[in-house]
Amino acid sequence: MSAHLLVADSGPLIALARLDLLALPSQLFSEVLVTDTVWQEVTREPRPLEHLRLQAARHGNRLQLVEGPLNWPAEQPLPVLDGGELTAIALAGARGATVLLEERRGRAAAVALGLRVLGTLGLLVMARDAGLVARVRPLTTALMAGGYFLAPALVERLLAEIGE
Repeated sequence: MSAHLLVADSGPLIALARLDLLALPSQLFSEVLVTDTVWQEVTREPRPLEHLRLQAARHGNRLQLVEGPLNWPAEQPLPVLDGGELTAIALAGARGATVLLEERRGRAAAVALGLRVLGTLGLLVMARDAGLVARVRPLTTALMAGGYFLAPALVERLLAEIGE
């Protein structure tokens, strides 16, 4: 069920590493790119198990590490974002890819550029619909219990929409 290209930011990669689901993006997309800046962010101070999972995903060709573009589209003002978000959005724009990210400002900047935007929750729903995970609720519960921030109202609204 592979779709097109996906460029991932650090937040969703951390969430997927915590859930041991880093294989999902490569099962749903034909190629999953991670900029060098994003990779530095996720490997700077990861939890030990997350670090092992991230390295396994990279060496198992589930994540392709690429150099992030240094230029932002001239027609758009440069938003106040971290380096990982900037490079992920710029790369997605340059490659016509979907961008996987969480931060509200990053999502707004990506939408302003006309990009397709997907968050961790959306990816988990895609995986459920493709039969790759059974349910989304236990995954969101595990993430939130482990300290990963997901807006509770958003989670509940999404779970209600998908019948969980």
